[in-house]
Amino acid sequence: MNGPADAATMIGIAELGTVAALTLFAVVGRGRSARLISLFAAAVILLTSDVLWQIAGIGMTAAQVLPGAAGGANVTIVTSGQEVLVALATAAAAGSGLAIAATVALHRYTAYRAAKRGNPDTLKATRAEARNKRLLGILQREHEKLKSVREMHRYMELATRNSQITVLFQDVDLRYQWVINPRPFLIPEDIVGKTDEEILPSAVRPLVVGHKTRALQTGTTQTFEIEIPGNDERAWFRMDVVPITNEANKLAGVVCTAIDISRSKRLDMMRTDLSRRLAETLQRFNLALRSEKIMVFSQDTNLRYTWANSDETQIGSIIGRTDEEVVPAADLTAIADLKRRVIETKRPLSGEIGVGEGMDRRWYDLHIEPNLKPDGTVLGITCASIDITHRKRNEEQMRLVMRELTHRTKNLLTVVIAIARQTSTQASTVEAFVPALIARLRALSAAQDLIVADEWAGVDIGDLVRVLIGQFIPPHSSRVRISGPSVILSPEASQNLGLAIHELAANAVQYGAFANAKGSLDVAWTVYQPGDTEMLKFTWTEVGGPAVSEPTRRGFGMTVIERNLSRALRAEVNLDFTPSGLVATMTLPLEGIVPFASPDRTMLAQAS
Repeated sequence: MNGPADAATMIGIAELGTVAALTLFAVVGRGRSARLISLFAAAVILLTSDVLWQIAGIGMTAAQVLPGAAGGANVTIVTSGQEVLVALATAAAAGSGLAIAATVALHRYTAYRAAKRGNPDTLKATRAEARNKRLLGILQREHEKLKSVREMHRYMELATRNSQITVLFQDVDLRYQWVINPRPFLIPEDIVGKTDEEILPSAVRPLVVGHKTRALQTGTTQTFEIEIPGNDERAWFRMDVVPITNEANKLAGVVCTAIDISRSKRLDMMRTDLSRRLAETLQRFNLALRSEKIMVFSQDTNLRYTWANSDETQIGSIIGRTDEEVVPAADLTAIADLKRRVIETKRPLSGEIGVGEGMDRRWYDLHIEPNLKPDGTVLGITCASIDITHRKRNEEQMRLVMRELTHRTKNLLTVVIAIARQTSTQASTVEAFVPALIARLRALSAAQDLIVADEWAGVDIGDLVRVLIGQFIPPHSSRVRISGPSVILSPEASQNLGLAIHELAANAVQYGAFANAKGSLDVAWTVYQPGDTEMLKFTWTEVGGPAVSEPTRRGFGMTVIERNLSRALRAEVNLDFTPSGLVATMTLPLEGIVPFASPDRTMLAQAS
């Protein structure tokens, strides 16, 4: 058989196979419509196949069927006895299928007619049996569905019980129809058939009913949280209310899920309380650090600031900046070396560092510790810086005071020795020496008290006059008049001028204005500038006392007033013994008696 003939034969065989398959399905298949369609298709294929008719010896030749494929050659489909047998066997199979289908159909039709003509009860029984079979099938399917629903219900109960979720359904009247996993100590029978007014506490009832009513009215899901009081502790729930419609798209009720969030609420409350307490502790911690001028900060290995307990620094915020941007260049090396030594050795270090210059220079006690990973790698450093500027200035002040005290003590001892020596030369007996020495030492002591009271900065001349005159007569007495501008005397000038005032007051008590009850004293001073130098003119005027005359010899008092003031303070002293009383005039250059700015005194004043 050549190519085209072979193809035609195969087409015929395929058609016969198809007819046979359709015929068998029409016999054994289920469904009346499907069987009829299969039988009809088999008949159409059989009746329209030219190849099958050619095999049967009727109709066109193979060359007519496949003229193009055969190229016009005279060919026949069958060229051997074997191929004829295959074709005939296939046709016989198809015919047998049709015959069997026709026989079965005829048998069923005959049985139906016989049943119809026969006993009506038999027909009814047959129909009832068929109906029962259908109903049984429906019941079996519904039973399977119900079983599946029950399984799902059981699984849902297990899931909600373990997850503390309550699921319930209420109709449009908000009456409970079913509930899954109710709250502890409740069973569904306690809830089903009741309303929220019968179950919920009055404290939460308006909120819950309001949301459910809103869900029914708007058709939208409502989500809210409620707090239910209990005997021992409160419980919190998150409620989701979902409106449900039936098959007619009418509201059937609401499905509510209540999730117990008590544990998370308590955790939130604990977290809020801890956060509040932590914030208070941190606030107190920062307050303590600020009050003690302590700053805590962290830096990475590049000495870049990563954290600080406060931004209240002299240069503002330091976060993100390095020591090169923060520390003056003159102090950078010492500070950076100390920090890098901690990073390299992984050991804490402490030291005192100074930052700035002059009066702006501040001192810090710096403690540095490394920040280490679990594997020992250095992440950076944490530093605690305590401002010790006040302490350093106090220490400097103490050193200056000690130097000043030593200097003053030496000067004071020198003055005491001079007073004792001069007093001894003027006294003829010990009994005369001792009172005179004590009085003069008291005057010196009074001047020293004023010096110390003003922290060695100087003494106001008015205070000096009042204190020294007050040793003999009250300075506020009507017999004494003191006037003059405020002039601050240096400690040296206070000692020397104070001794002179003491001698004048002692002389007034013995021989002058205070020797009787009528005399009076006028002490006045002024500052004037006759040329380039400012001068202080100090005048001591006594009136009303006993008549005086110029002494014939110079005692210690005259020596202190005339020689000591001239030598120590460059003063010009004029003592005029008039009949009405002594008039003493002392003119001193102001620059010699006011405090001068020595380095120690300047530093002492700055430290104070």
